[in-house]
Amino acid sequence: MKKSLFVLVLLAVLMTACHKKPVTPDNPTVERNGMYILNEGVWNYNNSTISYYNFDSGEVTTDIFTTVNNRGLGDTGNDLQRYGSRLYCVVNTSENIQVMDLYTAKVVGTVSLVGKSPRRICFSGTKAYVSCFDGTVVRIDTASLAVEASVTVGPNPEGVCIANGKLYVANTGGYNAPNYGTTVSVIDMASFAVIKNITVAMNPSRLYLAPNQQDIYLVSNGDYYTVKSCLQKISSLTDEVVRTYNIELNNLAFYGNSAYLYSYDFSTEEYTIQIFDLTTETIVNNHFITDGTTLNIPYGIIVNPRNGDVYISDAQYFTVNGDVYCFDQSGKKKFSFEVGVNPSGMVFLN
Repeated sequence: MKKSLFVLVLLAVLMTACHKKPVTPDNPTVERNGMYILNEGVWNYNNSTISYYNFDSGEVTTDIFTTVNNRGLGDTGNDLQRYGSRLYCVVNTSENIQVMDLYTAKVVGTVSLVGKSPRRICFSGTKAYVSCFDGTVVRIDTASLAVEASVTVGPNPEGVCIANGKLYVANTGGYNAPNYGTTVSVIDMASFAVIKNITVAMNPSRLYLAPNQQDIYLVSNGDYYTVKSCLQKISSLTDEVVRTYNIELNNLAFYGNSAYLYSYDFSTEEYTIQIFDLTTETIVNNHFITDGTTLNIPYGIIVNPRNGDVYISDAQYFTVNGDVYCFDQSGKKKFSFEVGVNPSGMVFLN
């Protein structure tokens, strides 16, 4: 099930987002010390935004995309990734990919994917690969931004990642609820054809390439009620599930040999933020936040590879601007800042 469906059920009206003082990204020849945050907005409200935070000044532009491009981002931003000197934003309901200069957020091109409902994006060489809820993955040339090819996978694919010359795609089957998908498709990138479907836990959603560049970690969402979410490990050498962990989670981020993960239960409205050791394959910290800081709804996570700071976005109640919290390695809050509605994806500029 798409996160936007949760939002549609839980909210009745959208409160107008407020903006802080506009700040443009730093000139790349002067400094590169900030981060972008993708704010999904609310499905069918056409209010997705990209925020920018300057680490040095502490200033925020809640909607840097509109500030720079004099138009809105679109409806339901679903993924934000950097590749080379460009920033790629997958806009699901508007069915396109906005391609921007990494340092200015200025649009340099738009990839139209009308009728495909794009979801997630990853990269290899000169190509971008995008999962689409119409049951396909498309290959895009990053120079021309032309769609080169398409391959059919399972129903409603979501997460994508690349390992050992293969593209892995999580087939959620979200539109078939309660009969969710149970496969991850493996695509040979040379032939751009499906060579295998791996049987996995119900409703596979997110895929992450492990730091060892061999293992792939999969988050499966279950049915959100009786079947709980879980974490699985897939070997890219054998294309088999090699371990299933009894850990409930929605999302994770790597740092060294650790994975920082969070879980939110929409029924109980309770959350956990934990640390998973990739070497011992165990949870080593059940309560990462140590200073009493509380969140409402964790909605995104990333770790700064330069200093280990952990950033967690908070969607609040899906109806107002969210926040991003920065914690040090001891779990103590360093600072926080307000962004747009339903912040999820985060990308470091430096």
